[in-house]
Amino acid sequence: MTMSGSNDPIGITLTSSTDILGIANALLTSSTYGPISSNGYSWAVGGCGGGSELTATGTICQCNTGYTVRPCIGNLNWGAINGNTCSASSQTMTVIFT
Repeated sequence: MTMSGSNDPIGITLTSSTDILGIANALLTSSTYGPISSNGYSWAVGGCGGGSELTATGTICQCNTGYTVRPCIGNLNWGAINGNTCSASSQTMTVIFT
């Protein structure tokens, strides 16, 4: 699984098939998963602003700097790729499951 975007086109990668499946299932069912540590990142899924969040910062629904995607939040705190996750600049964010 890779999180990337216009602020970091290469992005960051999670390679554990067990954790990728756990994250995918948590996103599908709007449940929580993690945090789990891999490659220096702390990956987690949880609820934020009426939708699910995928983060590699380990903290759900917090303003910080890093890699976080909140596609359904409905305000300016949609997350970021390699940047401030609240009131972020306009950017493209991509999550690819492989």
